[in-house]
Amino acid sequence: MTVSFKTFGCRLNRAETARFEAEFAAAGVTRVAFGAPAEIVILHTCAITQSAEHECLKLARALKKKNPRALLVFVGCAVEAAPPEALRVLPVDLIIPRDKKDGLVALVLSRVGIAPAATPVVPARSTQRASLKIQDGCDFFCTYCIVPHTRGEPRSRPFAECLHEAEAFIAAGFQEIVVTGCNIACYRDGGKRLVDLLAALAGLSGLGRLRLGSVEPGTVEREIVALMAATPRLCRFLHLPIQSGDNGVLARMGRRYTVEDIAHTLGDTLRRMPNLGLGADIITGFPGETAEAFAQTRALIDAFPFSNVHVFPYSERPGTPASTYDRSVPDAERKRRAVDLIQLKQVKRARFAQAFLGRPVEVLVERFDASNVAHGWTGEYLDCQIADVPRTAKARLVTCVPHAVKKESLVARLTEARTQTGRG
Repeated sequence: MTVSFKTFGCRLNRAETARFEAEFAAAGVTRVAFGAPAEIVILHTCAITQSAEHECLKLARALKKKNPRALLVFVGCAVEAAPPEALRVLPVDLIIPRDKKDGLVALVLSRVGIAPAATPVVPARSTQRASLKIQDGCDFFCTYCIVPHTRGEPRSRPFAECLHEAEAFIAAGFQEIVVTGCNIACYRDGGKRLVDLLAALAGLSGLGRLRLGSVEPGTVEREIVALMAATPRLCRFLHLPIQSGDNGVLARMGRRYTVEDIAHTLGDTLRRMPNLGLGADIITGFPGETAEAFAQTRALIDAFPFSNVHVFPYSERPGTPASTYDRSVPDAERKRRAVDLIQLKQVKRARFAQAFLGRPVEVLVERFDASNVAHGWTGEYLDCQIADVPRTAKARLVTCVPHAVKKESLVARLTEARTQTGRG
């Protein structure tokens, strides 16, 4: 029996797909590449934009025509966001709603007459880092976002369960664990909060390093910064979905902070960790974003050493308040502003990379190119290419010294490699 996956959207979707894959593998079902003949096909959908939702629906219809005998399973945010009439006529065999998602593999296996495995599972080594899902859901209800409607209210996994799964990842040989969720700042288990969980994870024996997903501004980022500064195993990278550098736009978005809050947090953070990697999400052309408001956003990005900026031209999402707002920005201007910020990001990322020349950095080796050059990411989330690395170093942490910057990537020489089990 074979299964293939097509996963759209966010890191959380990819983490959930990895879990599905592991559960199928434990039951003896083999994963094959998407597009290859498979008896089970899982479409893990996204609905962050209406175009993403439409793409998922379109692919489902095409797949059923191409492979009518496959058991086609439709799961993810598009299940909650798509109109009921669109789902009713969708040519799929199983539609898995949000409250049944954790039981997806068992539901599918029951359809094909295979018993699910009773033993704990960890992701297959198709990737070099493991994603630890610690929570799901969000109740922030930003005016542009459909996620609270598709993912539901915040729900956190038990503290001990998170630690147990992380220990299983380490035992399976993963040297980097990425903490992920829909809104990880909402993590709660009794009196335990996100910073408590991160501290416990960072203390696990054998862990190489711990990477943090996106953290909502105005929540727990300052506590995390304090922990990060004191905890070498926690990657020096902080990603904040800032979305805008203008207070008027932030208010229309329903965000929970001001530009002054962001600047204060970033200033304090960089005093503690001057070489920290900074990431941000920015939406350009939100309704009411004037030229002056965009200039404020550009000035904020330019004022701090952001090395990763994900820029999205605003896209109306039906079902959200912002989709009905007046003072719409023309599509061409939304895109022009996005291009402007992307070009600024490229300059700033290259400048940030230059600061690491001649200094040892730690890289997780993820792949080798056709020239046998190793590629991976530093803890600060800089791409790095390293010559003369043995193939046995794949999926391992190595220490190297960059000597050049090629476009936005570091070029380095190997100095040492960690043991397979990482730091004890």
